[in-house]
Amino acid sequence: MRKAGLTTDRPSRFVRRAPAAAIGVGAALIALAPGCGAPDTRARKPDTIIVRDTPEILRDTIGAQTTVQGMDEILVSGYGLVVGLNGTGGGDVPSAVRAVMEREMTLMGVGKEIGPFRNVTPGELLADRNTAVVIVSAMIPPGSPVGTRFDVVVESLPGSATSSLEGGRLYTTRLFRGMIRPAAPATQPHAEAKGQIFINPFADPAQHGQDSVNRTEGRVLNGGSVIGSSRVVLNLDAPSHTRSRAIAEAINNRFQRARGEADAARGMSEDLVELDIPSAWRNEPDRFISLVRHTRVNQSFPVQAAEQFARGLVDAPELSNELSLCLQALGPVAIPAVRRLYEHPELRPRLAAVEAGAALGDLAARPYLEEMASTGAPALRAKSIRLMGGLGQDPKIDMFLRDLVSAPEVDIRIAAYEALDKRGDPWVERRAMGDKFVLHSVPSSQPMVYVTLQRVPKIVVFGAGLEVRRPVFATAWGDRLMISAQTESDPRIRVYYRDFRSGNATTAEVQPGVADLVEYFAHKTTPEEPAPGLDLSYSEVVGALAQILKAGGIGAMFVPETDRLALDLIRSRQFDSDDERPELMTDKDNAAETEASPEREETIKPATDSKPPAAAEPAPPAKKQYVVPVAPPAAPAKPKS
Repeated sequence: MRKAGLTTDRPSRFVRRAPAAAIGVGAALIALAPGCGAPDTRARKPDTIIVRDTPEILRDTIGAQTTVQGMDEILVSGYGLVVGLNGTGGGDVPSAVRAVMEREMTLMGVGKEIGPFRNVTPGELLADRNTAVVIVSAMIPPGSPVGTRFDVVVESLPGSATSSLEGGRLYTTRLFRGMIRPAAPATQPHAEAKGQIFINPFADPAQHGQDSVNRTEGRVLNGGSVIGSSRVVLNLDAPSHTRSRAIAEAINNRFQRARGEADAARGMSEDLVELDIPSAWRNEPDRFISLVRHTRVNQSFPVQAAEQFARGLVDAPELSNELSLCLQALGPVAIPAVRRLYEHPELRPRLAAVEAGAALGDLAARPYLEEMASTGAPALRAKSIRLMGGLGQDPKIDMFLRDLVSAPEVDIRIAAYEALDKRGDPWVERRAMGDKFVLHSVPSSQPMVYVTLQRVPKIVVFGAGLEVRRPVFATAWGDRLMISAQTESDPRIRVYYRDFRSGNATTAEVQPGVADLVEYFAHKTTPEEPAPGLDLSYSEVVGALAQILKAGGIGAMFVPETDRLALDLIRSRQFDSDDERPELMTDKDNAAETEASPEREETIKPATDSKPPAAAEPAPPAKKQYVVPVAPPAAPAKPKS
């Protein structure tokens, strides 16, 4: 049995083999160690020997001398209450679950003197057909610190009378480690979840019971929040107080804490170092751990170490990923060494150096990233664009990315938008639709509507001043939603909507801009914000847009996030299997790549039994619609063979 560490499957001149006798002794001793099949953060027995087949150049890194524990995904779950249903809930809650729910509801303020449920008891609320008890579950990313957001899955109790969660909102729910059980002993909650239920947006919400869409399961996008810390530790191969202290100091020197934060690492014993993921790395815990594992224990002579790692990129290109991380772990002191490889003739060392430089914030990497983003293979282009999003302030980067939001390739357009958004560029106009979703508008010569179906819910409108076509008459959801304009010169469009829950009909005149229409769909009229609006949920707004596009009311391409993710997978496979330098691709190769572009695909297989919106012809140049219905939890769809 061998502990996982920094290893390589290919031999290198840097590899120093351990003697066979030592390996045999180590294997025998490890085989005798109890519980070696599961993570154990207890002190290791002093006679346990860890044998790693580690390249020589990586021997002084933390990952070559420790094992990371606590980086597994964490299953959390709990019983929750969905409110705001249209009589599709159920009061048939098993007695054991009812006892748990009444206790949780009391803790959350139900029946108290203040709050939205101050005039009702927990028992009365559970019996209401407009509420439903649900099971809430999620897999929290490994090492997630307090405050990390994540998606949660919501499903009705097995055998309950709940027929649909459409239009519901999850009341604040405490989530505990493991799968919830009514009689489980009381523990501290690890996370909380709340928010609007997201159901398949491409299904008519009024067709409950008339189609095959499962409406008893949904998601709350970005609705979970970690409230309990996860213990991530480094278990030293060879117990030593001196080395434990040296490892903690190396980590703290590289990852400086923010004001008021604890150190990133603490030596707990001779064989344990505990990690606290800094707030700056809250959204990238995996990357933080990767950099920690590639940090040198011996912090002396960092310039010489950078030169050694840079030479290693050339001499052992099979270690390019590991050595790039080692250079990044050194910090800005490594920039001069990586700069000398930006123009190296071999692809792998050059890419590893440019990636390291970009991660270290070296603006000198900009022209090389621009070159790869312009002429590289599609997967390399998108990756280069994302790296540019993390570089420091430079107007040249912003201008380059602004041009790419009009690129003919869908994934390049989206990658450029995401990089601009990450950089906070004012080119991207941002509007918050309450707590439902955010609406972004991006000037582009390629009209497109991009919607996210996981994490932060977003609708992104590509196209300067993209408007609904006029004249127009488009209907959706069995004529419950209609938009119309009589002539091309009409300054506004008329919107008719009939709520399937109440039967009430609403008619209004709205500005023809697509962003204005989205805002009207989502806005909830209140005394504080009296502007008219339909108060549709995020999934309903996405579905309405898809239907209007299908009817030809908007001259733009429609791209759900699942299409982008499927395309990323295709691109990465193409790049991984291609050993040619992408910038040397011939015109014939580029033509073949263009022919294989998903923009030439009519659609991708639907993830549900519901019918996908048909393609609408966009404004010149004509492109086919790119619409994919999804069912939560969404999985990357496969392209047609």
